[in-house]
Formats: sequence, C-alpha cells, structure tokens
Amino acid sequence: MAAEPMTRLLLIAAAGVDWPSLTGRIRAGHAPAMAALAARGAVGLLRSSPPRQGPAAWATVATGRLPEAHRVLRPEEPWAAGLRPLSLASWRYPPVWAALQAAGTATASVAWPGVRPGAALAGLHIDEDIANATGADRSSWALPLHCAPPRARDALRERRVHPRDITAAMLAPLVPDLAQIDQGRDTGLPRLAAAMARAATVQAAAAWALEDGGAEAVFVHHAWLGEVRDAFDLAGRGPFDRVIDGAWRFLDALVGRLCDLAGPQAQVLLVSPGRRSNPGALLAAGPGIAPGSRLPPTDALDIAPSILAAFGLLDPAAPGRAIAALGNPLEGLSPAPAVESPSLTPPDPALLQAALAAGYAPPAPVHESWRAEALAELAAAVVERDPRTACGLAAQALLHQPEHPLALGVKAMGHVALEEAEPLADLAETLMRVAPDRGWGALAHAVRHLLADLPDAASPWLRRAELDRRPEMLLRVATIWIAAGRPGEAERLFKAVLKATPEDAGALIGLAVAAAARRDFIRAEAALREALRLDPGRPSVHLQLAQVYAATGRREEARLAAEAAKALGAQDSLAAAAREGRLGA
Repeated sequence: MAAEPMTRLLLIAAAGVDWPSLTGRIRAGHAPAMAALAARGAVGLLRSSPPRQGPAAWATVATGRLPEAHRVLRPEEPWAAGLRPLSLASWRYPPVWAALQAAGTATASVAWPGVRPGAALAGLHIDEDIANATGADRSSWALPLHCAPPRARDALRERRVHPRDITAAMLAPLVPDLAQIDQGRDTGLPRLAAAMARAATVQAAAAWALEDGGAEAVFVHHAWLGEVRDAFDLAGRGPFDRVIDGAWRFLDALVGRLCDLAGPQAQVLLVSPGRRSNPGALLAAGPGIAPGSRLPPTDALDIAPSILAAFGLLDPAAPGRAIAALGNPLEGLSPAPAVESPSLTPPDPALLQAALAAGYAPPAPVHESWRAEALAELAAAVVERDPRTACGLAAQALLHQPEHPLALGVKAMGHVALEEAEPLADLAETLMRVAPDRGWGALAHAVRHLLADLPDAASPWLRRAELDRRPEMLLRVATIWIAAGRPGEAERLFKAVLKATPEDAGALIGLAVAAAARRDFIRAEAALREALRLDPGRPSVHLQLAQVYAATGRREEARLAAEAAKALGAQDSLAAAAREGRLGA
C-alpha cells in the first residue's frame, strides 16, 4: 500500500537545542512532544561547522551554504547611511523558500534571522521585528511598517504578546521561587518575560500562517531556548536554578502545538545546528519517513537540498545532498529556479532627515573597527576547516584595524594549525601586548618552540596560556601538551573542561588520547564510549576507538571502528593507520 502523499512541509528551527541535551531529555521523558515526533519519525545528529549560533548558522541551514559563501555574519549590515539591522540584502545566496516560491510552491517564514523586510518577499513572510516590543505597553506598540504582507497585518497586530502581558503565574513554572527575587538588583525576570513574550508572538504568527496563510512550506524560527540558555546556563543555584528545565518544557509545548496545526500528513523537521561545541539535532516525521528510525549523521548543508528534493527540485551547485531517509527522491529532480538576492537599497535622504528632526538617533557609522570585527568573526568560523583561508581573512581584518585582537588570535591559530613557525614570533609578541588576558600569544610562543624541537622551552608558555580559562583555549592548550609529550598535563586540562561542560565530546576525545598515550587503554575506551554517546557522528571518535582496539589486540573491532570512521568522512589513510594502531605515529 502506497504511503500517503505529503501535503505540507513545516520546518521548526529551534535555537539552543543540541544533540546531548535533546536525547537526554527525550530519554528522561521531559520532552513528550519531541519524543512523539521522534517516535512517529526519525531522529539524528546534525553536524554543523562553526558558528553554531546566531544568524550565520541559520543562514547556512536556509541556504545550504557555508558562512564564507552566504556572507550572513552579524546582526547588522553596512549601509550607505551607516549600520542597519541585518536584512536579506546581505545574503549572497537566497534562502531555500525563495526557490520554492519561484517554482510555484506557496511559502511562509516566521522570525527567521536576517529575513527582513518580510513584506518585500513573494509569499507570506513575517520578519523577526514583529516580536520586538517597542512601546511601554500593547497600546503604544506600533506594528513595524514592512514586517509582514498587508494581508496579514490586521490579524498579526492582535496576536502579538507584550512583555507586560507576561504574568507571574506564567513565569512561575520556570522560576518557582520568583517571589524571592529582588528585581531592583536582579534583571533576570524582566529578561525572561521579554523572551517569553517574543516566543509567544512568534508562535501566534506561526499558528496564523499554518491555519490561515495558505502556505505549503512553512519555516519557523524559535529563538526562545537559545535566549534563555545564553542568559541562565551559568546562573548556578538560586531562584533561577530550574529555569532551563522550564524553558525546555515550554519549547516542547510550542513544538507540539505547531505539529498539531501542520497536520498528520505534513513532513515536519525540527532542526538545530547545535550549541557551542556540541552538535545539533534533526527530528523528522511524515510521509516516507520510517517511524522510530535513526537518521545517519547529517550536515546542516544537507537541509536545504532535502527540502528542495521534497518538492522535486535540485540545486546542482549546492555542496550538500538530499537526505534519502527523509523519503526524498534522489533522481528525476528538476533544476530549482535561479533567484537573485535583493540588493542594498540606498537610504532615503528625506526620510533620514525627518527621522533626525523627530529626535531619532542616526544610524551608527560603519567604522573600520566594525569591518575588522566582521572579517575576524568570519575567519574564526573558518579556521577549523580551512586555516589557510582563515589566515587570509584575518589579514584582511588587520588592514582595517592592525591590532584587532580576534583577527590576530585567529591568524596565530591558523599558522599553528599549518605548523608555520615564521609568522608566530611577531604575532605572539603583539598578542601578548594587545590581548594579555587571552592565551593566544602564549600558545603561539609555545608552538614556535615546539616546531623548533624545544619542548622544555614551550612548557612555561603553555602554563601561561592556561591562565585563559575559556574552554576552547584550554582544549587548544591541552592538545599542544600532548604534542609536547606531556599527556598528564593535557589530561588535567581536559578534566577541567569536562568539569565546567560535562557533555563536551571534544574534551572526552582528548582525555582518551591522553590516557592512551600513557597506555591506560581502559580509561581511554571508557572516555571514547561516552564521547560516542554524545556525538556518534564525529569521525575522530571512531578513529581513536580503532586505535585503542588495535593497541589491545582486538583486530576485528579495530576494523569495524575504522570502517565507521570512513563512512563518516574520515580519510582512507587515517582509517588505515587507526586500524593498524599507527594513528599519530
């Protein structure tokens, strides 16, 4: 019997969701709607290149391109009159729904980062400005002029939620002890109320789009959980110690309601590119998706091609691939229509003058420091996968601001990855002067000495770099300790990272490498199995397991682990070396 055809596609982009947290809450029964979605469909890990948060990450999901290609980087964009909020004019590739709309599929999007003005796009598109309250209360909150098409404005105006509409009873499930909070000293409750009001407004707009908008493909971005985790992840004990749990429950309820509105024959995708160092997640249900199945580890670049394939379209230039397990056809697809990205509109001098006369502040100027920061952030996003390109981008940033700390730091890390000693001396000295609280300069000095085969001279610099207690710096320093032949020092730092972030798979892999270097294969295997639970799609976990198996005489297990690493993209030479116990030799 043939499967029922798909009647609608709903994609829910959920900021703040990562694979370890999501799977843990589903197992514990704390996310019933998401668990139900996984039970009637499939769940899988979603790999995403940095950054995993912010507009760049969501533009990667929407376009199927990496940040260096789509160039959606920061919350603001340069404009002839100064800086303005990010708009579609910055996108070098249009989002996937533009191609669907051009091909005749009615589309809608709600609150997607950087998609403004919504009214300028074909289809039903409601930009994130609808949820940003600008008045003291509902009566003084004007609906932004072009945030939605004219046909939607009246309905949406009445559905918005102002922070003042959020009551203590609404916040109590997240903060049971809210009566103990002195709001004269602690701004946590107002921040939480503002985030909840934005989430409720986005949900109301998405519900209207699903019920009355007439769209066949609907894309909703919920920033709620990401905002709450950013604000309260490190809050510790006290009245806010249960707020993250409550935020997950609230998101789960939002997801469940949208799934109900989409209907049983809709294909529903819940997507998140991850958080910090943790990978993201993909939940999918609908026609053609096997209930209760596990998706293979997938890349964020694969989401846009999969959506196009669901509607019979193909973008042959996209680097990602359609996911067959989502029931997508992989052959017989038609080329997706080409869609041009909007250009930057020039400022209206009369409008700007009127705004200034009315007392509004002028747009912030585009300083050289802003351009340097934008290029440095792009270099930081690229450095893990392409250190050579990152060095070039950092060099461009330094032309705008010669002593920009992030650009100098990324350039140093790029040369470290490339094992290029010559530029490190000058970079290290400059970083020690302009960023004394960061570990970049000391780490660059240490690597310079290691490349000169002077490990004893490197050790004091590594200890100095450790004073920068940021987890990403400690992971770098620990890796260099291993290269210096000091696995015990590395193990100490990996444990420090895990104490602060227990679900950091990278730290667990490092801990395993350090243990294996000391021939403690029992501890190494235990750490790798925990890393495998948290991040089963990371090839390096399987490579290290193959290395451990080979070192302990388990040849067949070593072969299987090496094959698993290859299936996830590891190079044949690395897989062969791991299978034979020669990895890193």
